[in-house]
Formats: sequence, C-alpha cells, structure tokens
Amino acid sequence: MGHDWRADPQSPPSPSPSLEGRRPPKGSCPSGLPIAVVGDAEPVPGARKPYTGKMRDFASYLLNLYGPDPFGEVRAASAVHRVEHASTLPGGEQDCGVYPSDGLKMRVVATIVRAAGARRILEVGGGLGYSALWLAEAAGEGGVVETIDRFPEHIAGIAGFASQFRLSDRIRAIEGEGAEILNSLTGLYDAIHDDGWFGARPAYYDRLAKLLRPGGLLIMSNWFLLEHAVTGKSPVDWAQFAGPRWREDIQDYARHLLSDARYHVSFVTGPAFAIACRLP
Repeated sequence: MGHDWRADPQSPPSPSPSLEGRRPPKGSCPSGLPIAVVGDAEPVPGARKPYTGKMRDFASYLLNLYGPDPFGEVRAASAVHRVEHASTLPGGEQDCGVYPSDGLKMRVVATIVRAAGARRILEVGGGLGYSALWLAEAAGEGGVVETIDRFPEHIAGIAGFASQFRLSDRIRAIEGEGAEILNSLTGLYDAIHDDGWFGARPAYYDRLAKLLRPGGLLIMSNWFLLEHAVTGKSPVDWAQFAGPRWREDIQDYARHLLSDARYHVSFVTGPAFAIACRLP
C-alpha cells in the first residue's frame, strides 16, 4: 500500500554502503512475480499526494540528500503489476492492493527497526515485497521477515525480488488471508508491520497483540484516512471503498488503539503513521 517514490534527483549521492553487494543489476520484474507502525498509504488512484507545497519541496530535498531508493525498482514494478493484475480482478487495482508505502516513510520505519534490534518481524500485506525488503535489510544477518499476502502472483514476486536483492535468507512469503494465517502462527515477534487496509479496526487486531512480545513494536502504515476524516479535506469519496460511516469508523479505531492498555501509542503526521509499543 502507499505512494509512488517521488524522487527526481539531479545529482544523487552514492548508495548506502550497507547495501553495497546487495544491489541487483538493473532489469525487469522477476518472473512470476513485536513493532507496529501505522502510516500513510493511499490505495486509490487520484488520492491526495503525501507532500504538497513547502512540504513537497522539503521531501524532494531529503530524497536528494538520501540518494536513490535502494528498492526503487520494486516500486516501479509494483505500479506496472497493479495495472496488469487489475484487468483480471473484479475490484480492479483496489482489489490487487499493491500500493507500497513511500520511501521516506520506509526509511524511518527501517531506522526504528534497527534501533529496536528487531530480529523476528511479521508483516501483513506483502505486495511485491517493497516494505519487506526494507525490513529485512534493517533486521540484519540472522533476522527474518515473514510477510503475508493472499495472491500467489504476489508471493512469487516477493520471492523473486528477495532473491534478486540477495535477501532470500531473511524473507519468508506466506500465501493466504491475513486473519487465517495469523491464527496459525506461533511464538512472539519483535515487530509487526500491518500494511493492510484499515478503514476500520481489522478482525485480526487482537491477534496481533498476542503475537507481539512485551516491548515489541506494532507498526501500522495506513493512517491517512484519519487525517482526511479530522480535517474534512478528502480528495476521494472514501464511502465508495470504506462504507458510508468511514469517518466515524476510522476515528473509533484511533480511539480504541489509544485506549488499549496493552500499548503505548504515538501518531506521527506528514505523512501520518503511528507507533505502538507492547507493554509488559
């Protein structure tokens, strides 16, 4: 889920040394295609861009400062795949759901994962593996990211890109519906990245808390809808996708999350996301 990588670097610096040796040769999409952070993915074409005006200028500056997106090829492949896959689905591009989070946000998430020393990470909503690659790189040697997606085409894409970026030993793609797979998992995770649809509190919400270790982080990437509900500035008629009560539902979800005694929660704006630490 998310936005296109919005970089237009004129003279980008060299890639991060930590990624040297892992950057694949340029090419096409591979054949066959407890931490929780809540963020700003917008899964509908034409939705508000995450950065406008002066914020857009600052975002462009940061993108140039950081240099090329190390996994930008996956973002590009995601856009192509989404259009092609949509032609076979009744719900079109929204049904496909491959809208990866933007690169600026994933860099922040990756920094949090590194600082927390997260080694076992769970993700709901794998897409073609863009965010899983960021998480796997941040987890370091011996770290493992288990990412869930319901489409076999996406599972194949995740595996292909993990191999291309030499991160196959850190990424395990699991095919199936999120709620069903979560109920089959055991053990505790250091971090959970919930990148699924969040028009309202998901059915698997309580299961995430059971899978997250005390002190772990829940990362949810999709809270732009809350901003739209509160400010009244929504570029899209969300009722088409999230139902007529979407404003009430997303605010109810935010209140529930903040009142959940199992977490200490913080929301971040520009783009909107949230971090919840699992309490002992």
